Amino acid sequence: MRPVLHRRTFGLGLTALLAAPAAGRATSIPDLMDRPPPELEELKWHPPLREAIQALINAHGHYSDTYSGNAPPYVVMDWNNTAIVGDVQQTLFLFMLEHFCFLLPAQKFRSLIHVHASSQPLPAPFANMAGQPVTFPDLVSDIVEDYSALAARYGHMPHPIAREELQDNPAMLAFRARMAFCHQAVAALHGPDAAQQWLIRLVAGQTQTDVITLSRAANEWCLGASISNQRWVCPASRPGKAGPVQADITQMLRLTPEMGNLLQILQEHGIDPIICSSALEDLIALFATSAEYGYNLRHEHVFGARLVERKGVMEPTEVSHYPFPAGVGKTELIRLHFEQKRKQPPLMIFAGESSTANLLKSFPDTPLCCLINRKQSEDMEVFLREAAQPAPAGTPRRLYLQGRDENTGEWRPHTSSLLLGSTTPTLPA
Repeated sequence: MRPVLHRRTFGLGLTALLAAPAAGRATSIPDLMDRPPPELEELKWHPPLREAIQALINAHGHYSDTYSGNAPPYVVMDWNNTAIVGDVQQTLFLFMLEHFCFLLPAQKFRSLIHVHASSQPLPAPFANMAGQPVTFPDLVSDIVEDYSALAARYGHMPHPIAREELQDNPAMLAFRARMAFCHQAVAALHGPDAAQQWLIRLVAGQTQTDVITLSRAANEWCLGASISNQRWVCPASRPGKAGPVQADITQMLRLTPEMGNLLQILQEHGIDPIICSSALEDLIALFATSAEYGYNLRHEHVFGARLVERKGVMEPTEVSHYPFPAGVGKTELIRLHFEQKRKQPPLMIFAGESSTANLLKSFPDTPLCCLINRKQSEDMEVFLREAAQPAPAGTPRRLYLQGRDENTGEWRPHTSSLLLGSTTPTLPA
């Protein structure tokens, strides 16, 4: 068994291998029959899952008698916490906060972060550090005050600003704690999809080049940093209207060799891997189409959230007539671009995002669904719990669970996972 490759080494090591799919498609059938079909490396797959994936690839890829190049099979997968360990949208958010990468005037920033919420106190546990209730209007007002102070001090400096310039500034410490607190409150008030859209809008005012440059820097920073939980705290010197608040954040981003190898093998078998994620499409494409990172997919097979651009600048408005790729929207995109055209459901679905339950429900004829064992939304937990149970006798298993170790960012060859900070394997309960 080949050793697991970590971080950037994984991407660079697979670069040459991932150049092969285009040539593989052009290979004649007689040539294909002269050599054994390529197989998944063992790595840290849960063995029954790996065997089931390989069996489907062999049965439906272009080494089989039933393969049709006019309507090739396709596999749909999430990006965040599936093809990678971690979340590229969250990584960019944390990086932008740590380096104050915002360009809008304060009042435009206010409209960017504001969501419809009453002046009633936020639900538990969203209180300030003294245990007093916090209202959303007061929280937004405090954030804008911090933002204005930072913009006045650093607004004309090149972005991103070095952390050393910011780390002792009370306004900076307050701003990042309140922004993280606010994001979590939006998720509690309006759900995870609304919270993701709130994150995406924060790139407004940047050019596409700005966003890609920031995302590349954020990825490099987080890939090289330790995986950790951190607590961001408002200094007592900046109480604001709502009082000092704190927020716990997770810093986590790792490449996944198992998925990089899977993407390679799928393409060598003439099966199209499709990424459909609720993150901003530019962020996913930067990662997913890169040979440097080891994924090397075609951009037209990457679907994510899209914002309107005017004169090259991102607007805080989603592109019209394009579904937001979460929940029902994710399913709509797959139906429109693949199921209707190829007259078949996905051959496999790989799910790690909390917004994929509708996709799993909508394609009951998909024979294999791989679910990453991690804490997710209640809609997804239903599927995770089912995947954790033994399959009834004589019934083919459809839902498989894949474990991971969140402390190292590596997968585990088991269904159970080690959650961040824990050494006890767990299954969905």
